[in-house]
Amino acid sequence: MGKMSWREISAMLGSCCSSMLFGLSFMFTKRIVGTVPAFSLLSWRFLMGAVAMSLCALLGVVHIDYKTKKPWPLLRMTLYLPAAYFIFETYGIELTSASESGTIIACIPIFTVLASALFLHEMPSKFQVGGVLLSTVGIVIITLLKGTSPTFNPLGYVLLFGAVFSDVIYFIHNRQLTAYTPVEKTYFMCLTGAVFFTVCALVYNGVHGTVTEYLTLPFTSGSFLTSCLYLGIGCTTLAFLLTNRSVTIIGPTRTSAFSGLTTVISVVSGVVFLHEPFSLLQGLATALVLAGIYCVNILHSIYTARRQAAAEQKEQTV
Repeated sequence: MGKMSWREISAMLGSCCSSMLFGLSFMFTKRIVGTVPAFSLLSWRFLMGAVAMSLCALLGVVHIDYKTKKPWPLLRMTLYLPAAYFIFETYGIELTSASESGTIIACIPIFTVLASALFLHEMPSKFQVGGVLLSTVGIVIITLLKGTSPTFNPLGYVLLFGAVFSDVIYFIHNRQLTAYTPVEKTYFMCLTGAVFFTVCALVYNGVHGTVTEYLTLPFTSGSFLTSCLYLGIGCTTLAFLLTNRSVTIIGPTRTSAFSGLTTVISVVSGVVFLHEPFSLLQGLATALVLAGIYCVNILHSIYTARRQAAAEQKEQTV
């Protein structure tokens, strides 16, 4: 069996943790969804994430260097995520059913594999292709089991595919920006997200005459505050930091494969904490997702290590 470096293992563990954080976020979002405008939630989420990272930088917990490395090249990455992705996803989900949105978002790893091969020349192994397909099938089964009827809303589909391609382009740009650390990438994402969504929230609430309500939301609603703290610090800061690090170490294909784990965690948390039903078919679909992640990461590493060892042995014999 091929050996994996600790750096590679830590990146995969980081992807697992980020997927868990994103998966649990559905519980916190569910508490306030429909009660506040989407832009208000996104604004406070990224503001809290930016404040948390700024405090860490001031206290010396993290190191950020925007003096010798100007941050502006990072803007092309953050235009796709968080800016475009969250807008497309939010309104795409509103216009479609849970099954439709879940199925389309599940296509992210497939398009990431194709984009990595096309733009980064990182050709997938047979285990990666098979694993991505396994995970995607598992996620589609899980989302279809929610039982909602199709909406056949063309605009909703376009927006959801906009979210998919935004996420894929983010992965590609992230991989290409090798001069920046994962911390520098995450901090800039928090800052740009805070500025962009706060402007959107001010415009939206200004039009509807609810600016005061927007500005006082965290101080008047305990559930909104706790949800934003989790989403801002847990997801926007920590989960994105782990994701950015994983992309740097193991690449977009292997990192995106862990997105299936987010769906699994959301289902499990719903069963454990919200007492939602769990069927045998959901269990089998979950097994497919986990098997896919194993193929994309573990089996691919073993396959790659053995090929390298065989190539080195061949060179020595020659």
